[in-house]
Amino acid sequence: RSRPAYDQIMQGVGGLMSITGEPDGEPQKIGIAVTDIGAGMWSAFAITTALHHRDKTGEGQYIDISMLDAQVAWLTYQAAFFFANDEPPKRMGAAHPTLVPYQAFMCSDGKYINVAVGSERIWERFCQGMGREDLKDHPDYSVNSVRVAHRGAIVSMLQEIFLTRPVSEWVEDLQAANVPCGPINDLADVFADPQVLARDMLQEMPHPTLGTIKQTGLPIKFSRTPGGLDRHPPLLGEHNQEILSSLGYSDADVQSLKDASVI
Repeated sequence: RSRPAYDQIMQGVGGLMSITGEPDGEPQKIGIAVTDIGAGMWSAFAITTALHHRDKTGEGQYIDISMLDAQVAWLTYQAAFFFANDEPPKRMGAAHPTLVPYQAFMCSDGKYINVAVGSERIWERFCQGMGREDLKDHPDYSVNSVRVAHRGAIVSMLQEIFLTRPVSEWVEDLQAANVPCGPINDLADVFADPQVLARDMLQEMPHPTLGTIKQTGLPIKFSRTPGGLDRHPPLLGEHNQEILSSLGYSDADVQSLKDASVI
């Protein structure tokens, strides 16, 4: 309880790094501080729940949030796999343990496409979009259970096919066939994506010392109470006067703190 917690440590202790990375590689952490963020998200949910309880009963309560707990709760189906099989799941790179094909493939331009064949209907459409309808009823690939059993063969074959064309062409054809897919974007691609821009997930605003700055937008869109980012992040000490005044400090008190270099 008294041990310090950092995201890197909690990704390891919470099991996430054991299931992230290539099968023959070293454990990998997620590219962002996911346990830091996750604990904050669970905290926001807990606070709204506690406020609802307060509104109904007038009672407050103490909320206990652990970074480790937040990560363990996100193990979801990987935890279910362990409970059912009493065997820790292994790292599988970009692949899925129980669905095939459900992973990333390199294309001819060196970029990658993600495909998610999550049902037999999608498999039929996938074969159509790939121009390989002969695979649809092949005895080794016709249903997901046999595709999983023949994972190595089908993944190798599909990889060779994907290497014949660039990612943009594959995405266009597979999306036209209504197959869940998309390119693996770097951040330059992300912030040039028409959907990202249409959803206002790239925000620009003036900053008093840096000029125009960019930051990510809000992922939640409310119909009745729309919010937004209407100002820059506060400068160091920008709201000292406002905050201290609200706590009962006089102007003279605040000036004394400034003169003493307290604020």
